[in-house]
Amino acid sequence: MCQSCEALKINGVLCHEHNCPDAWKDQTRECRECGCEFKTEGQDQRFCSEECAAAYYGVPCDVDDQE
Repeated sequence: MCQSCEALKINGVLCHEHNCPDAWKDQTRECRECGCEFKTEGQDQRFCSEECAAAYYGVPCDVDDQE
């Protein structure tokens, strides 16, 4: 299941070894801006989208202009 450790399932829950560098890949987090649950694409990701990150930091978001 995991390329970095001997992960196993305990009571149906995937458990990585302590300090597994890839354990974050199986986690869901709560977006700091809108509060929705999302699956991370990077270890330090704290927002579900670029729009939420921009809103949190109070900067204009140009994501809509790229379409």
